[in-house]
Amino acid sequence: MSAIRFPCAALALLLPLALLLVALPARAGAGFDPAPSGKPGMRFAEYTYALIWEPGACLARDALAGPDCATRTPRDARSRQFSLHGLWASTPAELQAQHMPDPVWWRYGCYWYRPGHAIPAGFCSNAAVDLPATLHARLWRAMPAAQRCLDRHEYFKHAQCFGFRPAPFFGRALDMLDAVNASAFTAWIRAHAGQTVSRGAVRAAFRRGFGPDSRHALELRCGRRPGAAQADVLVQAWMTVRAGRLARFPAPDSFGHGRRGNCPARIFIAR
Repeated sequence: MSAIRFPCAALALLLPLALLLVALPARAGAGFDPAPSGKPGMRFAEYTYALIWEPGACLARDALAGPDCATRTPRDARSRQFSLHGLWASTPAELQAQHMPDPVWWRYGCYWYRPGHAIPAGFCSNAAVDLPATLHARLWRAMPAAQRCLDRHEYFKHAQCFGFRPAPFFGRALDMLDAVNASAFTAWIRAHAGQTVSRGAVRAAFRRGFGPDSRHALELRCGRRPGAAQADVLVQAWMTVRAGRLARFPAPDSFGHGRRGNCPARIFIAR
């Protein structure tokens, strides 16, 4: 296989990280979950399971907010539980073997395999995702931004090149969402909506909800209120899940080690 040719801008920014990764052992190994395509090079270690707190997304005017923020009320289901963003496989083994820096994979995902590594001009530039009617309706309830073609983007960027079929892929992601929304963690978030809490308190609620082995899995992502000095509004919760244990989610041993996130010490939970 020929070596990867990174776009010049990405290479200039990420060359130091790439050089560091050359010196590290490849992460591909026996613990990698085989991709449905069966290609060994498409194995990967973990997923990032990304959820949206819709009230925060609306308040921060985040692009992931659904188009109906103006009509949303605190009593709506989407204001009292998490919504689906996506389920993202980590860098596949064949690209790790060529020392692709993770930030390059995060930017391109499966679009890397398109001619010229072309990223679509917009989410709706992707083809519509073919789903059974009942699953389609369930997905649109759980993913408000699907009305802006987020479902298309999530499938074609994060799933298609691994051989995942749309219905099982989104069905699993939605089942996981149901489990999270039924958890003590989401109940705690809901109970503290409209309040400013400590980042540590949010993490502690996550550990209580999913067990001590989950303590490193949570990455909190915050946005900025108009005119605010810092991005302190909870917009997303990302969870690292071990690829080989996805079927066990949210069992404590299904979680991996995530990143810190961008939220400050004090976080506002919108309602």
